[in-house]
Amino acid sequence: MGQRSPLVTLAAAAVGLVALLVVNSTQTTSTGPASSEAAVTSAPVTPPNTARPAASPPPTNPQPTATKQAAPTPTQQVAVVYAGRTANREASLAIAVKGGRAAAYVCDGRRVEAWLTGTRTGDALALRSRAGDRVVGTLGNGQVTGTVTVHGRTLRFTISKADPPAGLYRAKTSANTIGWIVLADGSQVGIDNDGTPAPAPPLDPSTGTSTVGGTAVTATSVTGDETF
Repeated sequence: MGQRSPLVTLAAAAVGLVALLVVNSTQTTSTGPASSEAAVTSAPVTPPNTARPAASPPPTNPQPTATKQAAPTPTQQVAVVYAGRTANREASLAIAVKGGRAAAYVCDGRRVEAWLTGTRTGDALALRSRAGDRVVGTLGNGQVTGTVTVHGRTLRFTISKADPPAGLYRAKTSANTIGWIVLADGSQVGIDNDGTPAPAPPLDPSTGTSTVGGTAVTATSVTGDETF
């Protein structure tokens, strides 16, 4: 068989190269883009989150916390003293009232006296002594009107509010019980009772002191809630 000429050989090589390029181009067209498309299709793409963030709920106005308040303190009870003389001026009387309680002292400044305690109900006063003496009165218009029964005698009275230093005072020692009624005009009526009643010595209402038998004693203002 004769030898091929160089031109024939070169032509054959060129044909083979062209055929190789055609085959390669065909494979690239059939597989490359399809595979790429398949890859893109198979991998889901998460779309960017373009949604606006949910608005926060508007702040609610919190209800104010209820402050626990202390139970209200009861109104302070104020003592009021009424003092004066009975209708026929046979005796003097002082009544101290505080809240629903009352205390009273009646005396003639010589020998007759009585200490009484009792109650106030509305405008009505009812007091009694250990010996059975009684005071019954009605409050109104800065006065007390009623009757006092002492040592078996009943006396009518109308007495008025007595502002300090007027009022009702009492001192008690181991041997003596002394009572003073200080009237609005500054006059005093009282008895010093050590078993034998006698007129009480003078009292200094500004200091609440008196001298009994050479000994200084201190008197306290009767407010109405005492027990005798």
